[in-house]
Amino acid sequence: MDRKRDVKILVVDDEDYMREVVRSALENASFEVDEAADGKTALSMLRQFPYNVIITDLRLPGAPGEAILEEAISLFPETVVIIMTGFGNIQSAVEAIRRGAYDYLPKPFQLDELVMRVEKGLEECQLKSENCRLRSELHNKYHFSNLVGNSAAMQNIYRLIALVAQKNSTVLIEGETGTGKELIARALHYSSPRKDQALVSVNCGAIPSNLLESELFGHVKGAFTNAYQHRIGVFEQANRGTLLLDEVSSMPLDLQVKLLRVLQEREFQRVGSATTVKVDVRIVAATNSNLLTAVEKGEFREDLYYRLNVIPVRVPTLRERRDDIPVLAAHFVKKFCSAQNLLLKRVSHEAMKYLMAYDWPGNIRQLENAMEMAVALSGDRDLLDLGDFPAVARPSAAAAPFSRIEISNDGVDFNTMVSNLEKELILQSLKVTNGNKKKAASLLNLKRTTLVEKLRRMGMELESEDMAEA
Repeated sequence: MDRKRDVKILVVDDEDYMREVVRSALENASFEVDEAADGKTALSMLRQFPYNVIITDLRLPGAPGEAILEEAISLFPETVVIIMTGFGNIQSAVEAIRRGAYDYLPKPFQLDELVMRVEKGLEECQLKSENCRLRSELHNKYHFSNLVGNSAAMQNIYRLIALVAQKNSTVLIEGETGTGKELIARALHYSSPRKDQALVSVNCGAIPSNLLESELFGHVKGAFTNAYQHRIGVFEQANRGTLLLDEVSSMPLDLQVKLLRVLQEREFQRVGSATTVKVDVRIVAATNSNLLTAVEKGEFREDLYYRLNVIPVRVPTLRERRDDIPVLAAHFVKKFCSAQNLLLKRVSHEAMKYLMAYDWPGNIRQLENAMEMAVALSGDRDLLDLGDFPAVARPSAAAAPFSRIEISNDGVDFNTMVSNLEKELILQSLKVTNGNKKKAASLLNLKRTTLVEKLRRMGMELESEDMAEA
């Protein structure tokens, strides 16, 4: 393995023969090895160089192996320390593991066993480092400071997250589909003291009601048909961390009773078991419906509602925070250009005007999809124009002129206004398609012949057919 060349090992033993055979076995396995014959020399060496692995006896002249372990872990916590010990000193070796050593080998031992322990220790160390890196990336990615939006509504949410993240109180997040409820739940978790523990999410509406109880609380072998083995539920998986109960409004009433007990007692029983399991879990619930309305209809327990609604967070729709559309659009354009190794694009002023006029019933998720499609459709152009966006964004945007109409006491000429709007729509469609009547008709959901007839009646008939329509 090439990476072994970068691994430096220190072998510490006062017996020359032991150091020699251990060093030979490790060098044959392509590791680089240094030696120390006493504890004092070993301490001096590890203070000068960050060894990846230290293999040491416990009983040494100059300083004991325990001192080497303590110094190594203090200076370089990722160091793999393996203890070599005589049979009569195994208890000391076990105590060394409790204090941070990776493993121990009672003398005499097989050299290939030693090499295997070293390799396994290095692999586990690498996995731990990778896990730490990934957790750091997740924390940086989902910290609330990375939520996008400068509107007053979002600023209020940022302040609330910063305030409650350090607490253990249950949080209820309400908002339409696509508004970013899960992102806010993640921001809460990764801004909290529980950030190094698990964040587990379960969609209560996506799991059949007869299986949801097992998903939440786990089951024991034989609890029901096809329960061939024990299984822990999401509450245990999230122990000491955070559990996101998504679409909690869809939970059956009989399970709501059991969830209420867990929130009150912080304990439950697996399906088919009489054993009580205690957990330390922070609950974050999310729903796209109004839970209070569900309570009034008898579809959701009132006592559970108040247990969940300790700290309410209402996520605004995108139409309620239109000022955030430009910054969100720029964020998604940057994201998809980077993913596709493209130079950064930007949205034209005209297209942005339409995007901000649209109501976005699918909220941020729909906007994100629209931006991804626009980046893909734009080819090599660095400017995203109206024609690059899904047709869904145009009907609402095109209807925007109605919002500017004011009817005075003198009234309006209805036919003239409708005719002007029809003319404006046709002109816009032709502009977007560079005069291509076939594509313009498609954008307006008209037949091409219908569009041509309207152009003729309006005196807007083009002198010749577009080459692009041929």
